Amino acid sequence: MSRKEVIKALDKMLKDINDSERDKTLMIRWRFSPILPVVQKGTRQQQIDASLVSSYLWPTLTKFHLTENMRARFDPDFSKYILELGKGMPPITIDELVKISTAMLIHYENDATSLNLLVDAVFHNICDYSVNISSTMNRAILTPNNSYIDEINTLLIQKFPRELKRYYNFDESIDASEQAVMEDFLNTLTPNGLPPHELLLKQNCPIMLLRNINRSEGLCNGTRLICRNFDRNVIHAEIVVGHHNGKKAFIPRISLLPNPDENSGFPFK
Repeated sequence: MSRKEVIKALDKMLKDINDSERDKTLMIRWRFSPILPVVQKGTRQQQIDASLVSSYLWPTLTKFHLTENMRARFDPDFSKYILELGKGMPPITIDELVKISTAMLIHYENDATSLNLLVDAVFHNICDYSVNISSTMNRAILTPNNSYIDEINTLLIQKFPRELKRYYNFDESIDASEQAVMEDFLNTLTPNGLPPHELLLKQNCPIMLLRNINRSEGLCNGTRLICRNFDRNVIHAEIVVGHHNGKKAFIPRISLLPNPDENSGFPFK
């Protein structure tokens, strides 16, 4: 699950330590127990993605034995399931195949119906979200890739009460001469760490920061907030997790410069 840059940095570090450009062979060990499974959307089947790299490479291999899944400690049945899965115990694991409990599955009918069933199973009555923030904020739907995120977010925000607020970003190519021909294309891009071109929000809906803004004030990548009000260029929000729970925040428009990648091939902001 680590980013490829982490492995590259490790490779560079080992070459520096050994004062050698020779490649090193790494053994990366897989372990199911420390993480929760991710159910991947399929046409007629659900697949479990439990790919955690549990490798300890500095400077010697550190070995540990997990006896309790801390991320699922409030759900003892699920925690027990994950631990037995990690140990490869039957009847969960048979002939290297994993049997997923029927209680964890959403029956597939069609894409739209099954997605609505999944939303209802995870969030229950989403209209009660604003009066039961503490329990609902810890719920999430995980996806195998980003293309599903916008679809699910749009479905969820439509289920929320209150008036819809639309924010649009202003994409600009660094080379001003390309702006006229590139603007519509830039609006279709959603690089990692950036919101979509059209951001749909409602009062009391949850949001998550994608960038570090002010770590000392709790505004960093991954911070969850609730939208309280909107201005033209500012979102009034409230932090709802961690040590800064309840703190008000004002999130302005910010110019961001994504790294050129295979999706765009040229710089823009």
